[in-house]
Amino acid sequence: MRVALLDHDPQHRKTLESLIKTTGHAFMGFGRPEALRAQLTTGETDILLLHWPGDTDGLPLLISLREQWPEVPTLLICSRAPGDAVRAELARGPSDVLLAPLRRQELLLRLQLLLARYRPERSRSEVITFGAHEFLLDRSQALVAGRSVPLTQKEFELALLLFRHLGRPLSRAYIHETVWSSDAELSSRTLDTHVSRVRNKLGLKPESGYRLSPVYGFGYRLEQIPE
Repeated sequence: MRVALLDHDPQHRKTLESLIKTTGHAFMGFGRPEALRAQLTTGETDILLLHWPGDTDGLPLLISLREQWPEVPTLLICSRAPGDAVRAELARGPSDVLLAPLRRQELLLRLQLLLARYRPERSRSEVITFGAHEFLLDRSQALVAGRSVPLTQKEFELALLLFRHLGRPLSRAYIHETVWSSDAELSSRTLDTHVSRVRNKLGLKPESGYRLSPVYGFGYRLEQIPE
């Protein structure tokens, strides 16, 4: 899934980017409408995500975007329910509304449902492969050498995060914010337990060609061991 976001708040863009990329989806964040339009013109956007500025402040822009790209599903993130004028415009095409504060899984589910409903040809199963390790994004399922490995949702997200940053140390704070969100309560012991389970379930040990090890005083790193 390729998601384009328009949001004037750089910190908010960064938070959404971290959230969406963790699940393997492509993300492009823009602070200016002109940059977003240039991206939409390429035809490489599956879903448009708009952080709504207010009840009617962004209505002219929304109308313009829907007129030019009526086939692109649009998800509005609002602090309160939009008014009649905005809802009327949304009703003209594929769209949905999500009220803040955002809940991680609800956002991802809404995006997937929008894509499956309005652009089914692009909602086919997405697979990310790292050698013998495969991650089926639509089912949050991991395979090792073709064998399904039972992971919880958090274990799946943690494993995918580690593989996507193969060879790079990840801080505990970054792992916490990306997988659990920054406002979630998470003890160091809980994180260590999740890492240990991912290591054992996916066989991330030297004899299998990988090393998942702690970085003292910082976090964790997954490395591929050369043959």
